[in-house]
Amino acid sequence: MKKRLLVLVLWSGMAWAQPIIPGYNLPYVPNRVPESADMREARFLFAEGQRLHRQGQTSRAVDLYRKALTADPGRLEYRPYLAQALESLAQHQDALEQYDLYLAEEGQDVKIRRARLLPLIGLKRWEEVDAELAVLESQHPDYLLYKGLSWLERRQPARAEGPLRAALALQGDRLDIRLNLVTALLLQNKSQEGLDLLPAGGTSPRADLLRGVALHQLNQPAEAEKVWRTLLPSQELVEATLNLATTLAERGQDAQALRLAAQALDQQPNSQAGRLLYARLLNRAARYSEALTVLRPLLEPDGFEGSRVYLHEVTGWTLLGLGRNQEALDYLNQAVKLGAGGPSLENNLALVLTRLSRLDEALLHQLKAVELAPQQASAWYLLGRLYEKRAQPKQAASAYEKYLALETDESAARPVRNRLKELR
Repeated sequence: MKKRLLVLVLWSGMAWAQPIIPGYNLPYVPNRVPESADMREARFLFAEGQRLHRQGQTSRAVDLYRKALTADPGRLEYRPYLAQALESLAQHQDALEQYDLYLAEEGQDVKIRRARLLPLIGLKRWEEVDAELAVLESQHPDYLLYKGLSWLERRQPARAEGPLRAALALQGDRLDIRLNLVTALLLQNKSQEGLDLLPAGGTSPRADLLRGVALHQLNQPAEAEKVWRTLLPSQELVEATLNLATTLAERGQDAQALRLAAQALDQQPNSQAGRLLYARLLNRAARYSEALTVLRPLLEPDGFEGSRVYLHEVTGWTLLGLGRNQEALDYLNQAVKLGAGGPSLENNLALVLTRLSRLDEALLHQLKAVELAPQQASAWYLLGRLYEKRAQPKQAASAYEKYLALETDESAARPVRNRLKELR
């Protein structure tokens, strides 16, 4: 199978900044007098946990918060801090449990009820999210932020934009609000508007991640790469690695892109975007068995969140490379039903249908491929091969001529040039 260009689909190919957790707007924890030895130990453990939490050492903070609660289970005020730390580690269910334990005693604490929305959003429990938003409705910046986040997570950025703008108008110094509004704008391709809202470079790694996305959307890939490369040494954001790998793949620097995608997957083995990109790049290298191994966890019934359109497209390509043609066709057709499109998908549909001797259907897809990407040499080559199978030598010769006009690799062009002479 000819090596194909990776089609950059923004939603699947680019990794976005995740929602930013607000500052520690949590209950005041007073000292108690008199204190037992266990209470004093708990207070010191909690204070150390807070210090580590502020420094970004969240896992260690979680451990100390838990130890503080073990030493002094009655300190109800510790639980929201533990919940917030758990939520920042994406441990949504555990975070929700801690919030609920606190609210069982302090059910009227509106700040914590608002914070509890975050794990509900993370768990995608939308009925509960909407019910709680209706109860808590206000013009408080946190409420508006969480409302915006709920729509971002549901992939409806246009609905997220309004509450996020309102939140930013109320509290313009909040970086978390600003970055999530930028995310909503970029997801709507409002690139310049999003770029203008970002703070100065170096203010925040996530701000720089989004700056790169905005520059890429504005057709400045070299500038986007520079931004993302500055984020690589710290390894803070796997999304930067994935985005850089995507842009390198666009330029045909496959080996470097594959290496970066592997590094990203080492950093976050459960990253869906990482697995999809790595599988795509393995497919480009004709390493289909490895690609299927990477994809397999995502193909489990509960192994993938969100739209499966790109998962089906990549899996179909992988199975096509393995010669499992009917399975490949099933996955590719599912991708089409879910809204996938583009010249690469049309090429693969044409190829698998050709293998299954469904030549009339294959021709329709290959003609669509060359219509969508008339400068893609491989599409014309595959069209020529298909016309030959249909015993249409004149049409095959015409397609091969267009292929040769575009192909720059002489070693690839030579056998086609010889074949064209035979057809003439």
